[in-house]
Amino acid sequence: MTEPVLIDWSEDKRAEFRQGVMTARHRLHMAPEFTDLALAALLERHPRELTDICTMGDDPADRESWRAGAACNMSGVQLLEAVREGKLWINLREAMNHDPVYKPVFDALFAQLKRLNPDYRPLSAYGGILISSPKAQVFYHADVSETLLLHVKGKKRFRIYPPHAPWLSDHSMEQILHKTQTEDIPFNRAWDEDAAVIDLTPGSFVSWPLHAPHRVENLEGLNVSITCEVVTRASMMKNAVLHANGALRQMGFTPRSSSPNGVQAVAKLAFSKSWKAWMKIAGGRKPMPKSEETFDVDLASEAGYRDRAAAA
Repeated sequence: MTEPVLIDWSEDKRAEFRQGVMTARHRLHMAPEFTDLALAALLERHPRELTDICTMGDDPADRESWRAGAACNMSGVQLLEAVREGKLWINLREAMNHDPVYKPVFDALFAQLKRLNPDYRPLSAYGGILISSPKAQVFYHADVSETLLLHVKGKKRFRIYPPHAPWLSDHSMEQILHKTQTEDIPFNRAWDEDAAVIDLTPGSFVSWPLHAPHRVENLEGLNVSITCEVVTRASMMKNAVLHANGALRQMGFTPRSSSPNGVQAVAKLAFSKSWKAWMKIAGGRKPMPKSEETFDVDLASEAGYRDRAAAA
């Protein structure tokens, strides 16, 4: 890109970036890469194994209603129309850092973030494109990586909660890191009073602290967002400590500290790496997230999909 992606960064935003909930503006909603025609073409060429198609219920506490489906033999235009008219959520995983059309945009974004924030040194970053229906939602969950989001189309309400008890426990993050549960965690409606509430419109940028739980409700229109998962030294150390603590609990110990600083944290980093290597060799149990495909996208259906018949 010849023009900067972010357009209103300031000293205040630099100080708040990665420390709290921070908003800014970007120009990608005006970029040709995000027209309906360009997105339809991306839907057709993006690898199916990196394409998640899901639907969900209406109750924000009913995380079990989240389920996966498939779109066989549909053109990108048809799939985009099914999302626009139905209740679907599509994640084109790693499209921003692999697709030749979108990778230059992704590279320009992170090059600018590094220039604007001299201490920002990501170890790795991955970018997906989310395309979702006007009434879709994403349930209360906590991401493993540092995350930032650029909203491109439609309008959605973002609620971000504090990354500590009672909104999030270390035990929950340990389970997520050990893949004994998905990133969805139990939600208490009363917690909405404690959330930072942000209505995202085209051109909105938002970032939040590591592990801060959040949930999303689409408000109107076809919604398109870019979500970036970033690994930094800080997130790597925090996750290593929590992962190590989870492993120690499995061994019958009771870890007392989840601090990512100090000699103990470095020791836990080494222990976490050793545990992962051993589990890979031993073929440790890996739970199946909600990946079983239970529906097919269907333009003729009001919801945009039809359920598959249950197995006998």
